[in-house]
Amino acid sequence: MSENIILKNNPKTEFQLLDDGFKLIDGQTQRNTGFYSYYDMQSIELNMAWYPKLVKWLRYTTWLINGAPMAGEISKKANLVITIGKKKLKIWLTDSDMTDKAKGLVDLLNTKTKPKNV
Repeated sequence: MSENIILKNNPKTEFQLLDDGFKLIDGQTQRNTGFYSYYDMQSIELNMAWYPKLVKWLRYTTWLINGAPMAGEISKKANLVITIGKKKLKIWLTDSDMTDKAKGLVDLLNTKTKPKNV
């Protein structure tokens, strides 16, 4: 039994959840593409971008005070980091739709991860 979760269509970012692991197709970062076992998965982190809104308001405040816009663009995107053995897969979540789908993906991966015997 397999389940497919497509985070983005162009470039394609897709997780195919299989019985013993998942296949990742990552069009943004080709080196992430491959099959990974649930047993080898150590951690899953969903890092949300929280401060772009704060930066936007600071930019407007600076603009009002100085009469000129703040130089440079500060950008922090949300990302999903999956640690498998010594390898870290970092998947950039470029919009809120990807982030919402990634939340569900994290829950599914957490349920499929097999507990390790310590």
